[in-house]
Amino acid sequence: MLQFRVPASTTNLGHGFDCLGMALSAANTISVAPSADDLITAPGAPDDGLGRMASAIRDACIARWQVRIPGFSVRVTGDVPLARGMGSSSTVVLGVAAACQRFAGRSLDKHELVEIAAAQEGHPDNVAASCLGGFTIAAAVGNTLRLHKISVPNHLVAVVAIPPYEVKTSDARRILPQQFTRAEGVRSLQRTALITALLSNGAIDQLSGLFDDAWHEHYRASLNPGLIAARTAAQSAGAIGTILSGSGSTVLSFSHRDHAHAVKQAMHDSYHAVGIDAATRILPFDNDGLTAV
Repeated sequence: MLQFRVPASTTNLGHGFDCLGMALSAANTISVAPSADDLITAPGAPDDGLGRMASAIRDACIARWQVRIPGFSVRVTGDVPLARGMGSSSTVVLGVAAACQRFAGRSLDKHELVEIAAAQEGHPDNVAASCLGGFTIAAAVGNTLRLHKISVPNHLVAVVAIPPYEVKTSDARRILPQQFTRAEGVRSLQRTALITALLSNGAIDQLSGLFDDAWHEHYRASLNPGLIAARTAAQSAGAIGTILSGSGSTVLSFSHRDHAHAVKQAMHDSYHAVGIDAATRILPFDNDGLTAV
């Protein structure tokens, strides 16, 4: 049996839409056991979604490498919540792709895994962060993906509030306009450049204020009640900045480790005040990414 630990991820970081991502210490373990036939099974899965996802990944790997990959069973365990903007599907896609890479007799190639997984997911930000770890930047250049990883300092942590409702990525993308204004575009470019530069240099305190006013969050706030109030509460408790993690429903605050418990309590109280029982957690960032267990 092959097993891979794949961390959760948070993406966009406000303005870096489909580009910026960070790996979180929550993780799933993807266990893949080869079978004697070509069937793919997902014992214990609540529906056929996991099996269909695994089949699509195997088909993509066979087409890419022109080799036979046997059937297998796949199981997922861990603490990455489904449809909460923390990259749960990316953990599965990457874990299965890593197993297929091994079945094909290939050595671990994380860049190749990101390319395979991004093609399946439709965007590279979650899979880049989960696979490489740390803070990642992903961009399409022609028919290739360019990736860069920067390690996250250990005094920066994430404080997450995970509401009890799902937000489907497809719904969160459907609500977005086909166009946005020049001012929104300029603001996103400016903020993305600054966020990237400051995280690269470890200048954590200078990130304050840069995560606000992301164009897509204005539209997605309607799918994520409590976002605005949670941001205000977290900032008052000392958070560096607060974002919608991916497309939601998780809301994530960046915090110094020393302030994290106060930020966590403030976010919990904010959701409780509007009748939402959100689970709150302090999560360090993960600089390792996908690893074989």
